[in-house]
Amino acid sequence: MCSTKKTAMMVVVALAVTAGLWAQRPGGGMGGMFGHMPSLPGLSNPTVGSGSEYEMTSKGKQMDIAVVALGKEDVDGSTGYWMETRMNSPELGGEMVMKSLTVSSGAESGVKRMIMQQPGKPPMEIDGMMMSMMQQHQPQSAAPSAGGANGNRGELVGTESVTVPAGTFTCQHYRDQGPRGTTDVWISTDVTPYAMVKMVGPDTTMVLKKVLTNEKSHINGEPQKMQMPHF
Repeated sequence: MCSTKKTAMMVVVALAVTAGLWAQRPGGGMGGMFGHMPSLPGLSNPTVGSGSEYEMTSKGKQMDIAVVALGKEDVDGSTGYWMETRMNSPELGGEMVMKSLTVSSGAESGVKRMIMQQPGKPPMEIDGMMMSMMQQHQPQSAAPSAGGANGNRGELVGTESVTVPAGTFTCQHYRDQGPRGTTDVWISTDVTPYAMVKMVGPDTTMVLKKVLTNEKSHINGEPQKMQMPHF
């Protein structure tokens, strides 16, 4: 795959992840580890400097994913959060970092700015035209907002104690019957910035590996402007 197409594909993944979605599309997806990843719960009272690190297993492959809240910013009267998502796996060749200004509710909902750094490369800030093009490829539905009823989580099964590598949490257990099978999600408001403690889907499992505190950005260097690739 040529570098521009690979970069464009990684941007689609980055936009999906930072919006709290996992590139899930009816009958499709991005293939490989990114093919059918269910939605995360909505933002749950992000605390600046805090985050969560997950271990994801999909189709026999593993990836570490960390999500951290780095700051807060006003976006035309709506609250935007500077979120950083770090994905690390042998397939990526190391750690890929996406830092984005994300509004999770209201008319301004969406990713407003994004800086992406691939392993061994300088950071790049995606320009507005490329952002608009890539966001058109995202699913139309959004992840449920924190505090909203059940949102897209499915049916509430009950309250359960769940033990994962990060510890033991009292969780609400939700079950969703989708076209590809059953997805179970265990959430706790003690976990930030997303409330998820554990998720078991048809071909993907995620567990909370570590609670992160006093975090700083993993973006290294001065971001360059990333222009929209020509195909």
